[in-house]
Amino acid sequence: MEVTLPIGAHVRYDDVGNGQPVVLLHAFPLSAALWRVQLTSLTDRCRMIAPDLRGFGGSTPAPTPQSLDDYADDVLALLDALQIERAIIGGLSMGGYIAFALLRRAPERISGLLLADTRATADSDATRATRAVNAEIALREGSAALAERLLPNLLAPQASEALQAELLAIAAANPSAGVAAALHAMAARPDSTPLLSQIRVPTTVVVGAEDTLTPPSEARAMHEAIPGSRFVVIPGAGHLSAIERPAEFSLALVELVMQVAATNP
Repeated sequence: MEVTLPIGAHVRYDDVGNGQPVVLLHAFPLSAALWRVQLTSLTDRCRMIAPDLRGFGGSTPAPTPQSLDDYADDVLALLDALQIERAIIGGLSMGGYIAFALLRRAPERISGLLLADTRATADSDATRATRAVNAEIALREGSAALAERLLPNLLAPQASEALQAELLAIAAANPSAGVAAALHAMAARPDSTPLLSQIRVPTTVVVGAEDTLTPPSEARAMHEAIPGSRFVVIPGAGHLSAIERPAEFSLALVELVMQVAATNP
């Protein structure tokens, strides 16, 4: 499905299933295709909404986003277009950064949170510099060239060649302008650590046991800072746990949906 938001951005999204609305925000440098298993296996449990973030997948990169707040505003506009007042927000990696932006902008629209393979802290100076270099590579050499550099670090060592090829194809199909804009937006994001103690909705922190980019130690620290949160470590998964170990990831999501339903009967 597609919608044109008030700012003129054209956003493609999936909307399947019935029940408690869940908005899934994908990782960089992928698209809503990251959620292919959840979108086909959980439709009897909840309403799954998965947008291609602006500049990824089938969503246009214009107007060019300047910060993660722009992506968060896109999500809010999509909720408005779908007439959804509150939703569970699930974000993996960059999607988690956008979830934090949503917490800052409109916490009343969030009924539950799933923070997967992400971090609350801002980028270090070294990471910001790396993102700037990667943005130049995307613009100069294309999304495929950047994806070939990044993807090996996103997966557990035992990830199949088929999965690696699938993810490479997803990443390579993204417009280079959208990829570069997202890198600059992530580099400029603020520290969200002060938000953690203020979260009052059911929250689950998920991390792949073999995630080297946002390791379990960082995920545990987030969990310990969020009152009443759950902590799930998925064995055999790297940074893209939702597609590396989809059954375990989906179970964590379903348990969160049930918790939200029990909290808001």
